[in-house]
Amino acid sequence: MLIKRMLIIHLLAAPIILVGVACDAIQTNHQKAAHQKAAHPNGENGVEVPQNLAFKASLTLDRYHRAAAEVRFDDYFGLMTDSAVFVGTDAGEHWRKSAFMEYARPHFDKGKAWTMRAVERHLHFSVDSQFVWFEELLDTRMKLCRGSGVMSRHGQDWLIEQYVLSPTVPNSLMKEVIDTKRHYDDSLLNEIKIKYNIK
Repeated sequence: MLIKRMLIIHLLAAPIILVGVACDAIQTNHQKAAHQKAAHPNGENGVEVPQNLAFKASLTLDRYHRAAAEVRFDDYFGLMTDSAVFVGTDAGEHWRKSAFMEYARPHFDKGKAWTMRAVERHLHFSVDSQFVWFEELLDTRMKLCRGSGVMSRHGQDWLIEQYVLSPTVPNSLMKEVIDTKRHYDDSLLNEIKIKYNIK
């Protein structure tokens, strides 16, 4: 199965540490070097990954977040495929790219988008290195959030197919959070059940 044969590469931001790629240092404008460790130089199932593939995939996500922080609309949405989906923190936020652009444009036009900085990242490559699944821990105005999704490879470039943003909730605070949003969730669940005729 494809999922079972994925090459998994873990990254930590600032500095980014790549596990599973040959040692090297790569210079960028915002990060002086990326230090790489070779735990599985050829991948977990003998799958060889190009030396800088993981770095480029990670750099795409960094550029994505930086474009939002610097309020660069075209650059931000240029890193998403035409069929991309953005899933927000609200249960009702499931945006196709065109709808997400329509929602986001007024915010960008006002010079106020959003700032999210990855502090931890994990990349999981398909065996043919054409797709990568990712999860990242983000420092945001909502404090720690989780970002996850899928990117597809286009030559040496990566584009986002899906991005899911979720708030993180410590287990010790889960009951308090559940109690806080209980009425809202119950109301929304009732609407969903009626809409889809769920018993």
